[in-house]
Order: sequence, then structure tokens, then C-alpha cells
Amino acid sequence: MTGSRPQALAEPLYVSRPVLPPLADYVADLEEIWASGILTNMGAFHERLQAAVQRRVGVGEVTLWNNGTTALVAALAALDLRGEVVVTPFTFPATVQAIAALGLTPVFADVDPRTGTLSPRAVAERITAATSAIVGTHVYGAFCDTEALGQLAHEHGLKVVYDGAHSFARRTPVFPAGPRSLGDVTMLSFHATKLFHAVEGGALVTDDPGLHERLTHYRNFGIRSEDVVAGTGLNGKMSELHAAMGLRVLDMVDDEIDRRSALARRYVRGLEDVPGVSVIAGDGASVQYLVVRVDARSAGIDRDGLHRELRGLNIISRRYFHPLCSDIEPFSGHPSAEHLPVARRFSAECLALPLHGSMDSEVVDRICAAIAWHAAPAVRGAA
Repeated sequence: MTGSRPQALAEPLYVSRPVLPPLADYVADLEEIWASGILTNMGAFHERLQAAVQRRVGVGEVTLWNNGTTALVAALAALDLRGEVVVTPFTFPATVQAIAALGLTPVFADVDPRTGTLSPRAVAERITAATSAIVGTHVYGAFCDTEALGQLAHEHGLKVVYDGAHSFARRTPVFPAGPRSLGDVTMLSFHATKLFHAVEGGALVTDDPGLHERLTHYRNFGIRSEDVVAGTGLNGKMSELHAAMGLRVLDMVDDEIDRRSALARRYVRGLEDVPGVSVIAGDGASVQYLVVRVDARSAGIDRDGLHRELRGLNIISRRYFHPLCSDIEPFSGHPSAEHLPVARRFSAECLALPLHGSMDSEVVDRICAAIAWHAAPAVRGAA
């Protein structure tokens, strides 16, 4: 596969490309919204999408939100947390920023060397009398060990929140089996970069009826009725325009999953003999991202070097998650940010490659050939 020097693609190819319905279909929805005069405040499209997401999730109770970050802040606020929250450093910054936004202290724990998800053993070492919750992120196609983390939380009287931003990029079931699979609440992201999206949006899923009720009111300023405002809240409502897009995209999700799954299998075949480059398969079900780990010692090139070389070929990969949240301000000064060797290695080695249904198999072959060429020092030296 190493062959001759790879040629650049004619146009930049990005890691993700939004799934979009036919414009005429969305315009028809907009005309219906215009005629109704209802643009937000849990209108007909919002209620239809919320019910559709509920059916696909199949567990707990769902509330829709204007984005995943707002949803995560609301989840943490509704749990009435205090003090410290043990969290993974290997996640998108919003996970940790949501904790800090509420005046809570993020305490970082290392990740599992196989999955990159929060390590229950590392979490146990970080729990103190000041700890009130655990926040884990389901990474790529891999779920956190929800049973072990749930048991830890039970033993110490803690809450558990999951950032499941990647979780919806799979056929049902969306969540792992087991009574602790949701934690107290799980967030989903419906951002335009996700396989399923509403341009901007998110959801919270919980099997706690009381928490679900609090979240329902929290997203609308805490308003319970025309005369009653109970406690705090914010404006986290999803608009009708976003919900309409979500409904259209939801109809396309399974076809997109099928196309991405075929491309992912082609990536696996194309890279299986490349030294030092391995595809992170997760549980084999999620196709939100196609991520490889680059072992510089075997590949002859490190992740950052490969990232630069691919960019020169118009293949726009993404270092994801990079940097670690424990390395960004204002969190880098916390003592828990100092010793996270497994997370640091994941952050230094992981690279997301383009994966979306509009790609064809020939492009995947060209990407694999480019990676193979750059991971073959002898061939590069002779070129």
C-alpha cells in the first residue's frame, strides 16, 4: 500500500459534514411554523421531536434543550451539587466548563487504558469528603463502565452524570444495558457536527421522575405555571426551527449509519497492516467518528506530524480530544491535573479521520494509502 507519494485531494475533506434533508422539505416545515405563529416555547415540532427521541432512546424520560452545554449545566444545577466533582480530563472542554460555571471544583481522574473512558479505579482515588458527583464521558464508540462507577457512587453517596455527546450515533439501544446505564442523568448533543443534529440542540435523559420534572421547568426559567415560578432556571428551550430540522434529520439517521459503517469497515481493512496505526473500534456500534491511535515508535511519525502531513493533502483530520482539559486555563493549576499518564497518551496519539456518508470508498482508500505512506519511513526516504 505504501507505493508512490500520495497526491492531494482536489478540495479539503473535513472530519464531519452535516446530514441535511432536501431543502424543499425543510422549507415546507418552515411554512407550517410561519403559519402557526409559534416559533418556540415547546410548540408542535418540539413535542414531536421530543417524542421521537424518546422512542429511539427507549429508556428514561427525555427533555430537549437548545444545546448540549446548556443541558449539562442544567443537569448539574438540578442535582444541587456542592464542592468537588470528579471528572475525566479526556473530553471536550464544555464538560469541565459546565462544572466550573456552577462554582464547583473539577477534580481530574485518569482514564481506562483500553477505552479512554473514566477509570473507576482512578475515580476511587480522587473521592474525598468534599466530592458530590462523578462526571464521565462516553468516548467515541466506548461507554464508561457505568456499573462500576454507579457502584462507587452508591457507596459514597454521590451523583453520576454522563456526557453522552457521541452516544446517539448508533442504532438502538442508544445506551448500555443495566440499571445504572444512565447514571442520574445523561446528556446528548445534537450539534451540527454530530451524526444526528438539529443544527444546535441537546437532550437530557433520566430515569428519575422527580429530576425529570425539575429539568422540565428548569429549561423554562423555573416556570411551573402562569402564577408559579419554583426556584432557579434558565432559557434552555429548543426552538421550532431547530426541532423541525431535527425531525427531518432523524428520518435520515439509519441510512447515514449504514453508509458510515461501510466506510468504517473499509478504513479498518485499509489500515490493518499499517505499523503503529490502529483504529479505535469502541463497541463497534457508534460511527460518530473514525479515530486512530498513532504510536510514533512503530509508525515512524507522531500524531501531530501525521495530522500536518494529511492537512497538506487536503485531508483535514482532527486531534480529538486535544488538549486535555487538565491542560487548559483555569484548570491546569489544580493538583489533580499533574499525574494523568493514560489520558495524556490518548490525547497525544488520537486522530479523527474524515467519516461521513457523502464520502465514497475511493476517498477512504486514498486516505489509508496516504497514512500508510507516511507511516513507512523506508519508503519515504526512497521517494
